Amino acid sequence: MKLFIEILPKLPIYLLLIFSSCGVIAGDYFAKLWSINTKTSFLFLAFLGYIISSFFYIPTLLKEGLIVTSIIWSLISIIGFLFIGFVVFKETLNTMQIIGVCVGLVALVILTIADYV
Repeated sequence: MKLFIEILPKLPIYLLLIFSSCGVIAGDYFAKLWSINTKTSFLFLAFLGYIISSFFYIPTLLKEGLIVTSIIWSLISIIGFLFIGFVVFKETLNTMQIIGVCVGLVALVILTIADYV
């Protein structure tokens, strides 16, 4: 408990969000590997990634509101998911899916910067 109240909140919020996003990206990477060949080790590594993500995300709420942190976390995570999907797993999207991803990213950026404009 001391870690969440005294130590982690001293880290910059963007660093916490980056660590948290990296955790969920790793979780999804291992979840995708598990979906391909169902090795138990990949399943546990996926859970570990999600736990690490939560470990770094929760303290951000001591510094900033839920909406702002969630949107920034989502934006960073989506960029990571796109990289993993396109580059590592060679997934493709059809035209409508690409438009949807772009519109979603633009919406997240607008929501993120709205407080600063």
